[in-house]
Amino acid sequence: MTTATPSLRRRVTLSVLSVFALLLVVVAIVVDVALGAQLRRDLDARLADRSARAVVLAEAGASAPELVAELQGQDIRVRVRTPDGVTYGDRGLGPSVGPKPLPPGRHPHGPAPRPPAPTSTVVHRTLPDGSRLTLVADTTAITEVHRQLRWVLLGAGLAAVLLAAALLVATIGRALGPLDRLTALARRITAGDRGQRLRPDRAGTELGRAADAFDRMLDALEAAETRAQSAATRAQRAEADTRQFLADAAHELRTPLAGIHATAEQLATAPDTNAEPRQQRRAALLMRETARASRLVTDMLDMARIDAGLELRIEPTNLGTLIDGEIDRTRLLAPQLSVQRTGLPQLVAPVDPTRICQILSNLLDNARRHTPAGGHITIDLARVLDRAEITVTDSGPGIPSTDRDRIFDRLVRLTQARDRDTGGAGLGLSIARGLARAHHGELTCLPHPHGARFQLTLPRCEPAPGCP
Repeated sequence: MTTATPSLRRRVTLSVLSVFALLLVVVAIVVDVALGAQLRRDLDARLADRSARAVVLAEAGASAPELVAELQGQDIRVRVRTPDGVTYGDRGLGPSVGPKPLPPGRHPHGPAPRPPAPTSTVVHRTLPDGSRLTLVADTTAITEVHRQLRWVLLGAGLAAVLLAAALLVATIGRALGPLDRLTALARRITAGDRGQRLRPDRAGTELGRAADAFDRMLDALEAAETRAQSAATRAQRAEADTRQFLADAAHELRTPLAGIHATAEQLATAPDTNAEPRQQRRAALLMRETARASRLVTDMLDMARIDAGLELRIEPTNLGTLIDGEIDRTRLLAPQLSVQRTGLPQLVAPVDPTRICQILSNLLDNARRHTPAGGHITIDLARVLDRAEITVTDSGPGIPSTDRDRIFDRLVRLTQARDRDTGGAGLGLSIARGLARAHHGELTCLPHPHGARFQLTLPRCEPAPGCP
């Protein structure tokens, strides 16, 4: 499962700025609405005050022109219509506020007509003398104040958001300092400084709990690594002891086995006319089993040497000559088989000739044992780039694809019921691959439809003089 790892710094900054911006918008709306309502209330109060003054003045006997002169001003326009239809004050208020046209020949009283305000608040009042009072308050100033206030709120909000962003970046960077220290510590530990720890001073906070859990994890990992190293050291020591024991045992067994083999051979070949045929067969069986035990001890010794790092005697060697010698040997041991040679006649490579002969002998012995009478074995020598490739192919039953790599394991015999004398102990191919890798080469089992095919690859070869 993949764990989401967004940027904590960016997420916290954007979240706080979003909340802060939302609060600023709410405050701006509240201020705008509240100020607008207060301005309207002030305007309504002024209109109500002028209306009350008009009633007081009318009761005191003030004339219509006097009323207009007293009430008009401060963005408030006044019109007074007497009961006889004469209009005083602002005659340009228009029909929307109810003025009537002046009688013909009557000179206007008051200022010249003006177009009505685009937005206004109108108050109508009937005075005690029957006159009709109209008060019109122009709200253009209030609208302009509103507009300016909104621009001020917008600019102040943007400035506040930018200032908050700068402060948040600095504050969050300081607040996330423990996480940066944790990251730096993890990198130092990765580089090899395993003794570092965070050691939080307050383990109850969020960062403290994370740092404490990180320290505990490091302690557990360090303890597990120590145990693993100790176990690996013990395993290596045990493996070295086992390898040394096998080498010593194999070396010590070679001498008594050689004596037993010599004694059995003397018993089998001694001209004793009184010996029974059964006794001679027993001596021959003893000689064969002794030879087999000697081969097994030799294989064990070779495996121990390979595991310990086999020392090779490298020298320029003609691989074609080694192959020809092993072919002659195979033809003598298996005259019922057809052994052929293909590819380059000669090819020189820096190898240990004794160990290469051991590999070829092992491969040809396997092919000889598993190829039925009348079958054929082919050995091909080729040069691919700077590598030498020796391929051994037989016409036997072949090797299943699932076992092509397993056959190189130690003590593996694909046919478990096969006679142990012909099947061997299962160390030959493992030894052969070990010898090939000691030469920085490789031994593999290739797929082949008719029989088994093994390929030995050796690096740094060059053609022999006179060969392509």
